[in-house]
Amino acid sequence: MNLDNFKETWQQQNSDTAAITINQTMLTDMKVNKQMKALNNMKWARIIEGVAFFAIIVLLGQYIATDFSLSAPTISAVVLTIFAIVGLAGNIGQIVLISKIDYAKPVSQLQKDIYRVCSHKLQLTKLLLMSVPFYLAYVFIGFDVLVGIDLFPHLEQHMIWIYSLSSLLLLAVTTTLLTKLHYDNIEISWVKNTIRVIVGERLVNMAQFINNIESTHR
Repeated sequence: MNLDNFKETWQQQNSDTAAITINQTMLTDMKVNKQMKALNNMKWARIIEGVAFFAIIVLLGQYIATDFSLSAPTISAVVLTIFAIVGLAGNIGQIVLISKIDYAKPVSQLQKDIYRVCSHKLQLTKLLLMSVPFYLAYVFIGFDVLVGIDLFPHLEQHMIWIYSLSSLLLLAVTTTLLTKLHYDNIEISWVKNTIRVIVGERLVNMAQFINNIESTHR
C-alpha cells in the first residue's frame, strides 16, 4: 500500500465514523422527540384531570354553601373536598414537573423525575384508596342528594360504633399498605405485583433501576 492508498483508506474510515456518529445523534434525537411528545400528551391529560378535580371542588363547595352546618352530609362534603384539593394539587405538581423535565440532568435524577411522572396513576390510586376509610362520607352525601335524608340521626348508637371502628381499622390498614407502595420496596413481591397491575411493567423496571442506583451510592 502506497501513501496515497493509505490516505484514501484513512479518509474513508473517518467518513464512515462520522456517518455512524451522525446516525446515532439522529437516533437519540428521535427518541428524545418521541419521549417529549409522550410527556406533552401526559401534560394535557393532567390538565384535564385537574379541571375535573376543580369541578368537583366547585360542586362540593356549592353543596356546603347551601347548608353550612355541622350536619353529617356537610362534614362529609368537607372531607371529600380535602381529597379533591389534594388531587388538584397533585395534578398541578405533575404539570410543573413535566414542564421541568430536563434531559441534560444526570441519568439517576432524570429517571427519578420520569418515575414521578409515570407513577401518577399509582399516586391517584393511592389517593382513592385513602378515601375508602371515609366511605360513610359517600353514603351520607348520597342519601342527602338522592333521597333528601340526613342519615346520621337515624343510625343506632351501636351502628355508629361499628362504622367508626371499621373506618379506623380501614384507615390503619390502608395507611400501612400504601406507605409501602414505593420504589424503595420494589423487591417486595406484593409491592412489585401491585405496581405492575396498577401502572405496568415499565414502572417496575424504572423502580428497580432507581433502587439499584441508590443502593450503589449508599
